[in-house]
Amino acid sequence: MPPSPDPWRTFPPAEHEVLVVVRSVPAAGRLLDAVHVFDGDDRVELTFALNPGSVSEPGVEPMLRAAGVQRIIGFDRAVADRERFSLALAASPKEGLHRLRPAAGGPPLLLMPHGAGHNRLVGAVPGDLETASGLAPGQLLHAGRALPAALALSHTEQAGRLPAAPALRGVRAEAVGDVSFDRMSANEGRRDRFREALRIPPGHRLIVVSSTWNRDSLLGSGRDAVRRLLAALPAESYRVALIAHPNVWYRHDPHGLRRLLSDEQGAGLILVDPYQGWRAALVAADAVVGDHGSTTYYAAALGRPVLLAAFGGDELDPASPLHAFARRVPFLDPADDPRRAVEAALDAPPPDARDLLIAHPGAAAERLRGLCYSLLGAAPPPGPAALPPLPDPEHLSGEATAWRVAAATVDVDRGAPVIRPALHPAAVSAASRGPLLVSTEDTVPARRDAATALLRPRPVPEAEAVRWAREALDRHPLCSLAAAVLPGGEYLLALADDPWLRLRADGPAAPPEVAAAATAWLDEDPALTTWREKGAVLLLPQGRTRLQHPPPPLISG
Repeated sequence: MPPSPDPWRTFPPAEHEVLVVVRSVPAAGRLLDAVHVFDGDDRVELTFALNPGSVSEPGVEPMLRAAGVQRIIGFDRAVADRERFSLALAASPKEGLHRLRPAAGGPPLLLMPHGAGHNRLVGAVPGDLETASGLAPGQLLHAGRALPAALALSHTEQAGRLPAAPALRGVRAEAVGDVSFDRMSANEGRRDRFREALRIPPGHRLIVVSSTWNRDSLLGSGRDAVRRLLAALPAESYRVALIAHPNVWYRHDPHGLRRLLSDEQGAGLILVDPYQGWRAALVAADAVVGDHGSTTYYAAALGRPVLLAAFGGDELDPASPLHAFARRVPFLDPADDPRRAVEAALDAPPPDARDLLIAHPGAAAERLRGLCYSLLGAAPPPGPAALPPLPDPEHLSGEATAWRVAAATVDVDRGAPVIRPALHPAAVSAASRGPLLVSTEDTVPARRDAATALLRPRPVPEAEAVRWAREALDRHPLCSLAAAVLPGGEYLLALADDPWLRLRADGPAAPPEVAAAATAWLDEDPALTTWREKGAVLLLPQGRTRLQHPPPPLISG
């Protein structure tokens, strides 16, 4: 047996080496999806080349390495070695791709969009093109020659927007569909898993806020929309997550973005990672509030209710179907009540939008594989093309530890008041909204000093809870209630001039919900006499929970 030219190699040498040219984080995500069409084929080897120039460039290599990619070279090296590649894939038409295809030699180039179709007039700077990026003549032609050998379009409408240049007549333009959308759609069965990974409690609704980049984006033109949603949507029924475009993360620095959104994270905002987590978050979402970015459109295509809080139509190609999309979905106006608008969207039929930018849903991997192997001059491997599961979403979970509270007594059950508590994160809520409930885990001293009620949320023995409650009420004269969690689903409620009250919950209840109901009750009635005699019933997203006396005797103060 002759020695292998590479003594460390286990599998036989590949017949084809495919170059994957990556310029930005969004392009990396699209290409990582696309190269799954080569899965299982030992005739094909992949090499990734970093093409500089994107705002999100610092995140590209970490994203590739997180996906397990180690064969990464610089673009200059790829150009120098271009003869060895059988095919090049790219999801951005910018920054010197012509160097891969000089007058003679170089691999055929397959271009694809890095988002939902081709929509933005962004070349070197936003708005400097007359045709959408990816379809502009200056990006598809160089020195009078066609740059790509083929275009993988997401919809047939994009073929109608191609420039009518004679040099492009030989370019193969195929509507293959959207491989990234198909991967999201195929993962709908993992919705419960993704919600669990995002720590969405049962019965809660997840509202995802989606923002693209630039001043016309949701964050750029109306960042207050995030705060308004967090303040209006009660924490006992909703969670809010933010998907920000990678250009936002890397133009303002990940640390800088977290710093800018510190209040929102203190109100419980979930900050979804810009690499892979955004797609799982869309699958997990109940509704999406967004702008003209691809993520908002994908949400509608998945069948999620959508509200537009911003729409930068001026930076879109006038022929882009996103203009029609904007006419199909409602707007969230700054004067609107965010909760009412979200609930109306949840109750309405979702927009019919998938047909605007996505052809052949569910078939993109198969069609893209056929196009790639045709360009390679090889037959695809046997069996259907398949896309792997999405990973669980990585995210930074914000946590609210102080709330403005309210409650509505909606009924009486065997003498016990039936209460629906409402918690609004204090970090984004007006001081006049209601009594202030503060957890001992809150790190803002001024809020603890101003608290109407204090909550110790981790279970402690009863004697420790009593001792803490007495000290807390003595130390904070504005505080009228100290609530502590006891083992076994029990709660201790302490007033300054009343005996301690110990109650057992017969169903699921989060400590802030119990404390909020008691705090709001005391705002109307300065005692817990009714609770002491009859208990209380809480109406929560996960169902009814009764609070009642446990068998052991009460501890007197």
